[in-house]
Amino acid sequence: MSLPLSIDRAGPGVRALWAELDGNRLAWAFRAYECFVQSLSPEIRERLAHKGHQDEAYVVVFGNTQVGKTTLLMDLMGVSADAMGRVSAVLRGGRESGKSATATAMEYRRSPDQRWGLRVKLKEETHWFDDDSAITLALGDLRKAMERRDLVADEPCVVSIPADCFAQSADQEPAVRMLDLPGDKPSNPTEQAHVHEMARRYVPLADLILLVGRGDSLAFLQPGNLTLPGIEDWQTVPRRFRIITTFSFLAESVRELVRQHHGPADASMYRARLIEQIERFGPLSKEARTPELYFPLEFGASWLATKEKSPDLYERVQPMLDELKRQLHEDIRASTTQRARLEGAVDAHVVIARVRENKKKEAKATLKTLYQQRKAKKGDQLAAKNVAERVGEECQRMKCRLSMLTETRLGQELEKHCTLSPIQLGDPDKTVSGFKWLIATAKSSLARRLEACRINGADLKDTAWFWRGIRVSHHAGTVSKILEDVFGGFEERLDGYVLDKYWRTEEGSDYQEDQVRLRRCIRAAESALVETVRGWWLDAAQRHLVACQNELKEMEMKHESWLQQIEEMNGPILEMKRKSEKCLERFREIAQDLAEDMEKSQRFISLLDNQYLAELQQRRQAILTEERAEKAFVHLLAAVQLKQVREQLLLCKEPASA
Repeated sequence: MSLPLSIDRAGPGVRALWAELDGNRLAWAFRAYECFVQSLSPEIRERLAHKGHQDEAYVVVFGNTQVGKTTLLMDLMGVSADAMGRVSAVLRGGRESGKSATATAMEYRRSPDQRWGLRVKLKEETHWFDDDSAITLALGDLRKAMERRDLVADEPCVVSIPADCFAQSADQEPAVRMLDLPGDKPSNPTEQAHVHEMARRYVPLADLILLVGRGDSLAFLQPGNLTLPGIEDWQTVPRRFRIITTFSFLAESVRELVRQHHGPADASMYRARLIEQIERFGPLSKEARTPELYFPLEFGASWLATKEKSPDLYERVQPMLDELKRQLHEDIRASTTQRARLEGAVDAHVVIARVRENKKKEAKATLKTLYQQRKAKKGDQLAAKNVAERVGEECQRMKCRLSMLTETRLGQELEKHCTLSPIQLGDPDKTVSGFKWLIATAKSSLARRLEACRINGADLKDTAWFWRGIRVSHHAGTVSKILEDVFGGFEERLDGYVLDKYWRTEEGSDYQEDQVRLRRCIRAAESALVETVRGWWLDAAQRHLVACQNELKEMEMKHESWLQQIEEMNGPILEMKRKSEKCLERFREIAQDLAEDMEKSQRFISLLDNQYLAELQQRRQAILTEERAEKAFVHLLAAVQLKQVREQLLLCKEPASA
């Protein structure tokens, strides 16, 4: 905040007063921070013992196994190149290469002398070791005890590295303490709870947090792969973090990129490329895209081998790597200033609490969505069950009906109900032509009545549904042939008469015999026709029965298909239930963490507010008691600036400079 020109010309006394007030614009916040530190537990205060001074940095390193964390933290602490192999072998605790050596949260610091030190718990004394084999054995036993769950460490184990393992140049650098967090996806819930507790308690204390991963496996920065408290939300407060990639220049694609650009390697280009590669897995926030947060590095035996195999590549890239490491050391140094630690405390205890509140809302919304999706799926499954039930009932009903339909029963029903009504004929009038007329009339009547010779569903009870589905076509040619065959002989006899009129009609006469013959022909025709029609109906019934049986099979297949769909629906429903339970568990964890974070946050905010109000009251008092108007106005400007500084600090913005 610049001083107005008119006041600036008022005199050196006014300018000096402004310089003093402006220089102390954050003094109230520093006092609040010191009060907050003093309110913490002894164990936490022990880790903050040097926070009031710029002589020791506290850096948290997080990354999965075999990404080069150990080499990185030793390099940043200032371990000499000659001692790298020795220190690395000891810290592995006798565990072979390729397997995780971090049993719990481990804090590494510089020993005051040439001995190794190990302290497992805060209240215990540090055990000192004169030779490497003894400390290696002790670290191996520590890992075994952790794996057997014989030892539950409530705080990081502290390993002190002998002073003679550090390069002489490290004496001029601020001392660095490294907290190495194990991966956040342990094999069992107990270890997972332990790792989360370590992160929740100690990540907020860090001056700087290093997220370490391989340059050829950048998915480690995805939200789902970072679940530890204080780390999962790194994009919200990225200034507390640095992204370190190891094995950054071993891939052939990167080496080819180096070859394509002549001259010394340019860090800005590789940082931009790294950000681009990371965003393939998801967008970064605006603040998280700051290039200065990213450090594509190489170190260790694999990179030293490049010096012999590809000396040109090594010579072009190594100067850039040295500069990036220098910048990283500078970032660590800058993070230990009083101002940086104050802002880190605001980030850790105020912003993260807000972030957790947002995550709680997100988890609640996700849980609601999962419940709605699961409800919809269960609704679909219930609808499918209703359909399957209806189809199943239809199948059962069809089975019961078809079980009654035997060929014998069909034939019996045809015999009973498929009949011809009696034919009524007139008198032949005692003439041959009269008989011929009666024959013609009988044929016509039989043909007409044959259409009515069918099964009437109304006459049946259990099988009416079946017969209603049958249609029979009468074959006129077959009917004509039957009638001709039956009446043909009688008609030939009549054609053989010379006279048309019968002279004798008494019993035993031709007239009486022809009447008997006519009745016999009619009965024979009726019998033949009924038998033929019944045959037609029986054939049609058998075909219809086969169709019904096929329809039943289709219904059964349909029913089975619905049952299979219902069974398949169980998978997504159970998966959504599992996700809902997991989300609910996560929601409860967030709520619990939020309650603790909010308690700390409110305590910190209250301390800030108390000190702010006290400072503001002091400025007001100065305004009222100041005799000179110019100086009173300066105190007023300082009070206005105080309000701006507080708002910017709590919004995690850089306060305006004088």
